[in-house]
Order: sequence, then C-alpha cells, then structure tokens
Amino acid sequence: GYCVLPIGKKAVEYFERHNTSILTTSFAVAGDLSVSDCFEISRLVCQKFLAGEFDEIRIAFTQFVSMLTQTASILPVLPFDAPHPKPGQEHESLMLYEPDSAAVFDAIIPEYLAGVVYGALCESVASEQGARRTSMDAATKNAGEMIEHLNLYYNRARQAAITQEITEIVAGADAES
Repeated sequence: GYCVLPIGKKAVEYFERHNTSILTTSFAVAGDLSVSDCFEISRLVCQKFLAGEFDEIRIAFTQFVSMLTQTASILPVLPFDAPHPKPGQEHESLMLYEPDSAAVFDAIIPEYLAGVVYGALCESVASEQGARRTSMDAATKNAGEMIEHLNLYYNRARQAAITQEITEIVAGADAES
C-alpha cells in the first residue's frame, strides 16, 4: 500500500474522497506554504523513512514546461541513489566525515528533501498560474467574439426596425395622397 501527504485543498479533498491513507492534512493551502513548511514536511517524511515505515518516497507534482504546457511528474527521492565507487576505489575518498559518513548523510538528506519539495511546490504553483492565465486569455477571446456577434445582431435588428418605420411612414404618406 501507499500513504500520501497531499499539498493543496484539491489534493486533500481528492484523497479523502478516495479513502486513501493520508499522513497529514496540515498543508491544505498550497499557495501559503513557506520554506519552513517544506522543512517540516521533509522532517516528517524522513522520520518515517528512517523508522522503516516507508520503503520509498516519491514526489508527484505538476512540472511547468511553458505557459501552454504543464505535465504531471513523479520524482523518486528516497532511497537516495548515489553513484557507487568502482571496484578497488572504495577507500580512495579524500573526505573525512565527523562523526561518520552515515550521520552526515542522515543530516543532509532532510535538507535535500526540503529543497526538492520547495522546488516541486514552485513548479506546481507556476503551472497553476500558467493554466489560469491561458484559460483567462481564452475566456477573454471568447467574450470578445461574443460581443462582436451580439453587436452585429443588435445592428441588424436596429436596421430592420428603422427600415420598418420608414416603410410605415412611406405607406402612411401614400395612403394620405
């Protein structure tokens, strides 16, 4: 099975409606999330991962490609797939880690994950703004076309009414003579 941490009201509503296991619904307002919120998300998820409650962590978000194109993306985050040293080169590291490399790695990973979450959040917000602007442009264009059509109909109706009045006046003048 899987568990989700939805960000944004629509995501929270979707997963609640589908009875999905939810880690927390504390981040329902995506536009108001700050960098510190991303660190909180990261700490929460990393604790669960280190405790063995999660086998892997993935981030699903909307990737901003252009104003007209946004694509759904899934980014695998943990377990971290670091390049392995070639055979015979395992002990040639020039780095000395205090207290040890595992402790340093455990300290860095939540920072890394918070950065990835914040980046994905920025992409999603940019995608939403792009989609909104595109739909507003389309709505404005459609409204402009509708106004042109209505003006055309109005002018035709006005012309028809004027023509009718002129015809009645002429017909009335003919009847009097």
